[in-house]
Amino acid sequence: MKVSLNWLQDFVTLTEKSNEKIKEVITARSAEIETMETMGAHLENIVVGQIQSVSAHPNADKLRLIVVDDGKEKIKVVCGGSNLAEGMKVAFAKIGAVVSWHGGEKVKIVPAKIRGEESFGMICGADEIGLLELFPKKSEKEIVDLSALNVHVGTPLAKALGLDDTVIHVDNHAINPSSGFIFSVWFRARVCRVRTG
Repeated sequence: MKVSLNWLQDFVTLTEKSNEKIKEVITARSAEIETMETMGAHLENIVVGQIQSVSAHPNADKLRLIVVDDGKEKIKVVCGGSNLAEGMKVAFAKIGAVVSWHGGEKVKIVPAKIRGEESFGMICGADEIGLLELFPKKSEKEIVDLSALNVHVGTPLAKALGLDDTVIHVDNHAINPSSGFIFSVWFRARVCRVRTG
């Protein structure tokens, strides 16, 4: 059984913030927790950015020089995306983020010089941040267009997409099937309320 921690909190206010403590409480009171998976963990250091300007790269026809607002500052980035436009909201990987380079190997974003121009982050395609199912690409160089989202620039991408949740995997094998209520989110909330207040 899978239970969303955000959904659980619709029924009970959890005073405990530690996933390990929550896991202990549920295991002690009802059923063993197999795992707790943080859904948007792979999107750490990736925010909703907004393109401020797009200009030609002096040394490469297929690259552009972009200024991106990350909610705190304006950052210079070199990008080869095919659908770049001023005012567009994008998935912006800040220095320290880990992405899949063109959907392949994992790379950590560091300051770089690309064809003689400095770049301090990365504007991402869906395959580079594991979101192809949410944002299918129409072309190879297409970047994620988040302009339709009603969120502030600088909002963590996981939060903007509703992926800032933890999924609890409960081991149902040892539970008597005639006790169907045990499989409900309401019951999990009740267990947490009794134990954590």
